Amino acid sequence: MWRPSRWWRQASALPWSAVRRGRWEESPAVQDDFSLSLSSVSLSRGSRELFRDFSFRAEEKKVSCIMAPSGSGKTTLLSWLAQRLCGQGRSVSFLFQEPRLIPTASVLQNVLLPLSTLMPPDKAAARARDFLRRVQLEQKAQSLPGELSGGELRRAAVARSFAYPARILLMDEPFQSQDLRIKLELCGILRELLREEPRTVLCVSHDIREAVEISDRISIMDGSPLTVKADIRDVQAKPRREVEARIESILCARGAQN
Repeated sequence: MWRPSRWWRQASALPWSAVRRGRWEESPAVQDDFSLSLSSVSLSRGSRELFRDFSFRAEEKKVSCIMAPSGSGKTTLLSWLAQRLCGQGRSVSFLFQEPRLIPTASVLQNVLLPLSTLMPPDKAAARARDFLRRVQLEQKAQSLPGELSGGELRRAAVARSFAYPARILLMDEPFQSQDLRIKLELCGILRELLREEPRTVLCVSHDIREAVEISDRISIMDGSPLTVKADIRDVQAKPRREVEARIESILCARGAQN
């Protein structure tokens, strides 16, 4: 989420040596650059090949989603991307599968943490409180994470990821395990935040409804190593049910082939 500290590296470190080979592409103006592209990336987990010569260019200031089965390597790809971005001196924000809030810090302190080295304390506090307001958590600012509901924890994590002023946001199935009502509410909050502060977002998911609700582009991947089977663009301009039906038909065809 923020530039690596000891705590962040421990929280997000890969339990394997994932990177076998890859090349990173970026523009010279790295700090204010919305571009995000990969070229000929290959990743492995143990003896299993996850990606081979994988290339991808995310749409700038839009949400690109990679859909693939659980356990196929989506999280590995995002973790590798985050490490590469930070290694290149770029700022990246990360919305994890779980909230990952520090349990002994208040909600406000959790949102403040990535801002503490970026701006004066008063400005950091104002920005943190503003994003808590945007996700409707301003009344919970002094609460500890253990005092929040599951949906509130997710909203706090969203506030923290957006409070950090990165041009790139990586999301790893951010609303998994939430019931449909809360998931749709969180998706709506996310889209509203992106309208107010556009970012280039790369999301990975295996949830059709979540992907359709938040994405502008959905790339469906399958196989070992993973390859793109379908690429659906302009998702938000199409009827939701039409996109969902198309994805379901692609997944059903994949299941029949397997």
